[in-house]
Amino acid sequence: MKLSLSNGIFCKLGIKENFAMVKRFGFENIEFNMKSIKKERDTDVYREQKALAASGLTCLTLHSATLHVKDPIEVHQAVYYGKISLECAHALKAPLMTIHSNVSKKLPQNDREKCLDKIYNKEIKPFAKSLGVKLALENLSYTSTGFGKNVELLEEVLGVIDDGDMGITFDFCHALETKQVDNLLDKYGKRVCNVHMANKAHTPFTEPKPELIAFLTRLHEFDYEGPITLELAHDTSMDEIAKCKALFDKLLPNSIL
Repeated sequence: MKLSLSNGIFCKLGIKENFAMVKRFGFENIEFNMKSIKKERDTDVYREQKALAASGLTCLTLHSATLHVKDPIEVHQAVYYGKISLECAHALKAPLMTIHSNVSKKLPQNDREKCLDKIYNKEIKPFAKSLGVKLALENLSYTSTGFGKNVELLEEVLGVIDDGDMGITFDFCHALETKQVDNLLDKYGKRVCNVHMANKAHTPFTEPKPELIAFLTRLHEFDYEGPITLELAHDTSMDEIAKCKALFDKLLPNSIL
């Protein structure tokens, strides 16, 4: 398992300062969150590419910019967000991009399926394939405006967009909040290729809680070797970030068992 930090926690900083803060805590890997790009311009990806190279960080994954479509007229905007995110993933040499369903949980089922097909099958998936970037669908929290918090809902999404190569980004915080940890692992354990790690409300783990150890143990049983991406709330203190990293530095090299 490779420890990584979502740089979204420092999204209010300029990109050089953002990466510098990640390095300050001793991280070598990041998940680049598109919230860190303040202007929606195609040329931004070159700025990010240059800054990442100068930082010495490795971008293991990228979190797509997301629009949860609540009306089919918004599909074009969701496609744009997805494609510019893929361009950035390609520029940063991130082999994997975390995606949401990109449809609102309030959208009727018939419209959900049509929008999913237009966004992913017609646009995002072919573009991702052309760039060599794998897509990984994330389980969402009950507070999210998006669709896909449990197995039943994720299966509906995958039923439209998956042709056998879709990965899963397992968000442990969301799964704890929705009480779906075991259900999601039972269904998708072998497909998990990225983990978003935090306690409820994206607070940091600073001690080895039983639920955390149980989760890491199950990942080990699935022979998981991918990123453990700390995805922490913006108000997490510097001391809490340091303690959280120190905890996972101790946990991850070990078998947990």
